[in-house]
Amino acid sequence: GVKRTADGRKLERMYSVLRDEMERKGISQKQLAKSVYLTSNGLSRRLNGRTIFTLDEAIAIKEALGSNLPMEKLFSTERDADD
Repeated sequence: GVKRTADGRKLERMYSVLRDEMERKGISQKQLAKSVYLTSNGLSRRLNGRTIFTLDEAIAIKEALGSNLPMEKLFSTERDADD
């Protein structure tokens, strides 16, 4: 069956904008995790929707990426229809 998050969303759609931004900036999950004081496993669990990002984690990630995207876009759990 399809893997789902705790709130029922499909996993493959989780945080695609954040993942794209990491790729654009050339930052790996391991590098990002270290820079925001998470374990690689901890970041992976959050990116896969198994654990929820805290506000402090989200702010730290946005700052670490140097992203100009708004928080609600960067941490969107679904891709917008017009993307």
